[in-house]
Amino acid sequence: MPTLQRTDDVFVLNLGDDENRFSREWMSSVSAALDEVDAAEGPRALLTIASGKFWSNGLDLDWLTANLDQAGAYVDQVQGLFARYLGLTVPTVAVLQGHTFAAGALLALANDLRIMRADRGFFCLPEVDISIPFARACRR
Repeated sequence: MPTLQRTDDVFVLNLGDDENRFSREWMSSVSAALDEVDAAEGPRALLTIASGKFWSNGLDLDWLTANLDQAGAYVDQVQGLFARYLGLTVPTVAVLQGHTFAAGALLALANDLRIMRADRGFFCLPEVDISIPFARACRR
């Protein structure tokens, strides 16, 4: 589960040491950490890291396929997490030590900067190859 630590003016959000898939609980934990960063006073920055083989492997597809009736709310929560990063008023850096796939890659792109190892990990947006849109069509 994600953890947040602060050293002086730098917050470090560690996404975890597994595949860091976007479970509802995982996203709520990341959102709570972003609330803490956002509420802090003074100069600050946010580094988002992970440990292990994955930075993030994206959506929790097992949960999603088992709960298709909740897909709309799930996608809204995922996109809300992207929006939270995009709207933060602090500099954000994604430190990509390992595989960064699909929604995980989009989360990395929502940061101001990305740093990735040259000798380990993959960055991949499979949605592009299989023509899956990133957002539902806007309806009026």
